[in-house]
Amino acid sequence: MRGGWILVEIVRVLGSAPRGEGTKMWVNSDSQVGSIGGGRLEFLATERAREMIAEGSSEAVASLPLGPALSQCCGGIVDLIFNAVERPENEPYQGFAMILYGLGHVGSAVSRIMETVPHPLVTFDDREDLGASFIDVSAVIDSAPEKAYHLVMTYSHELDFEICRRLVERNTGGFISLIGSKSKKARFASRLRKLGLDSERINCPIGVVGIRGKEPTVIAVSAVAEFLLWQNAEALSE
Repeated sequence: MRGGWILVEIVRVLGSAPRGEGTKMWVNSDSQVGSIGGGRLEFLATERAREMIAEGSSEAVASLPLGPALSQCCGGIVDLIFNAVERPENEPYQGFAMILYGLGHVGSAVSRIMETVPHPLVTFDDREDLGASFIDVSAVIDSAPEKAYHLVMTYSHELDFEICRRLVERNTGGFISLIGSKSKKARFASRLRKLGLDSERINCPIGVVGIRGKEPTVIAVSAVAEFLLWQNAEALSE
């Protein structure tokens, strides 16, 4: 068992807790993948998992009351199971995909944040060395699901417009968000109207109102927050 992994899974929650049933994390002797909610709950679970690795144990259970005993305010009870595994598994994707067009400074920051979010990400950039999912813009648009969050931020305004035009022309479901200023939005809207297309489909500037800053990471955080808000709204409407 030394050097292996322990899967820690929440199997039952009574009352209030940081994470719900089915939440998983993987622990080995010096690292961790995933989270069951942080705080003393996670600390004690991680400590127990590492004790199992040291002991050579493969299975265990625990029932941890939150509140005064663990100095957490939730107040519920969390039941955990611990099982030895060879390696962490990827957490299953949920909800609609983000289709990210452009892996420049902001796009790369968005991609890094999305690695920590359990929603599918598809990337496009025609610069082959950037390792995007697609390097052909037609291929990514044609293969996109009926409903998705399209985030357009390539190195070229003309390519941005072509992507927006094709998405609107295709009557793509979901959300189309374009990086840029109000003047860029106005120019794109005018060109779309001249083509007889619905310029109101384009959301620009991107991000959550109130999050300010022009640093790539700040813009990326705001864009991903907007994506998550859209996800939640879509889930409520179904």
